[in-house]
Amino acid sequence: MDKTNKLSTFLTEDIAYFLGLVVGRGVIIKGTEVNKLVIEFPFKNLEAQGVTKKYNTQMYLSESLDKIVNRLRKLGLNIRKESDAENKTASLIIEWYGEDITWQLLNYLLDKEHTDYHSFRIPQSIFEADKEKQKEFLRGYFDVTGYIRTSNARFGQKDQQRVYLEVDHRNWFLVLDLYRLFDIVGVPIESIDFGHPNFRDPEFKKPAGFWAKEHQIKIFANQFLPIGSYLTHKEEVLKELAAMNKSDLGEGEKSIRVKEKPQNPEENSEKLPEFLRGKHFNHYTELLDYLALIDKNNE
Repeated sequence: MDKTNKLSTFLTEDIAYFLGLVVGRGVIIKGTEVNKLVIEFPFKNLEAQGVTKKYNTQMYLSESLDKIVNRLRKLGLNIRKESDAENKTASLIIEWYGEDITWQLLNYLLDKEHTDYHSFRIPQSIFEADKEKQKEFLRGYFDVTGYIRTSNARFGQKDQQRVYLEVDHRNWFLVLDLYRLFDIVGVPIESIDFGHPNFRDPEFKKPAGFWAKEHQIKIFANQFLPIGSYLTHKEEVLKELAAMNKSDLGEGEKSIRVKEKPQNPEENSEKLPEFLRGKHFNHYTELLDYLALIDKNNE
């Protein structure tokens, strides 16, 4: 019996959204008496600024998180919201005083070997769920990792507004998972800015290690509308910026221009995982293909 296929039929949209939050910024803390899951919302990632719309992130975030808390409580989770003004974060905290079915399900879906967003991957059951549940997962991921503002426009053009979704620098294979899932739901990715010297500092003009930051997945705002956000301020700015874009922006087959990049001594940096050291990439699709090959060999 295929357990993964069977499990995917029982996934709800609420669970899919919850998993998106967890994979995006979740940390599992296992204790002797209490097991805890912390999902952190950094204010930086929640910045939403349009042309006419600009929001007090803390105020709108608090209101939106209340709605998310109420939604997740219906799953039987012992969940609360906390704010940390000093560190400019808000968090959802879920606690388990025993290993009930929700705790066991969470560990099963995420693989017990992984305990935080530095290494979480998209559960296979999400890939095998219907598209609405897949979109719920992506909404959850965007709500906790994505940000949208006019300064993210492609080439600085007002009619080429984009949203960014961040992936922790240590989690290379999650970028591959997200690329695959966006393809399944029919939302084209405009580009991927990997935290790799070939993309962040191709000509080695910046200090060593400058490039070792979060990976960024970039999508045109109008193309991202089917995903959207449950955070009020993000959704309102998304709609405004999407309306600014050319009506056909991002549609149709994208022609990929591959420009030869010079060799960079940072390609051997210890800030890269061992499987990427000494490797050279001219385009983000080449790195995706390489990750896909490694992933297949590890199955």
